[in-house]
Amino acid sequence: MSNEIIFEAQSLVERIKTKYPKFVGQIASKADIIELERKLKTKLPEWFYELYTTVPIIDAEFGVQENEPDDDYDGISYMMWGDVNSIIQECTEYEPGISVLQDGYIYIATCSHGSGDPIFINLNTEEPKVFRIYHDDFRNVLLAGSLVDLFKNAII
Repeated sequence: MSNEIIFEAQSLVERIKTKYPKFVGQIASKADIIELERKLKTKLPEWFYELYTTVPIIDAEFGVQENEPDDDYDGISYMMWGDVNSIIQECTEYEPGISVLQDGYIYIATCSHGSGDPIFINLNTEEPKVFRIYHDDFRNVLLAGSLVDLFKNAII
C-alpha cells in the first residue's frame, strides 16, 4: 500500500506539472516530520515520512468529485495540500483538528475555495481514508476511500 500511495502521489504531481508547467511543489525535511510527530504526540507511518520528504506535493491544488453535478455546479471541490506547519496548526490550535486528532485524524489539506472546512485522513485504518470534517458541527464526509484513490482520481 505505501508504495502505491507514493507512486500515485508522484503521478498526480506529474499531471499537475503537465497542465501547469510552472507548478513547483514543496517537500518537508525529515526534521520537520520528527517535529510534527513530537507536536502531535503520535508516531506517523513510514509512508507518511516518504510522501512528505520525497514527493513535492505540498502546495498542490487539485479537485475531488465531492457532490453530484447539477445545472449550476460541477460538484468538484478543490483542495490545497498543506505543509507541516499547517498540519501542526490545524491539529493543535483549531477545531475540528484538536478534537479529531485523538481519533487518528490528521489534517492534510485546506479547501482552496474558502469554505474553511479542512480535509483529513484517518491513520487508524489500513488504507487511510480521506474526509472533509466540518468545523461547525464536526460532521465528516468521505471524499475518498483511500489516499491512493484520492491521488488517482484527482481532478486537475
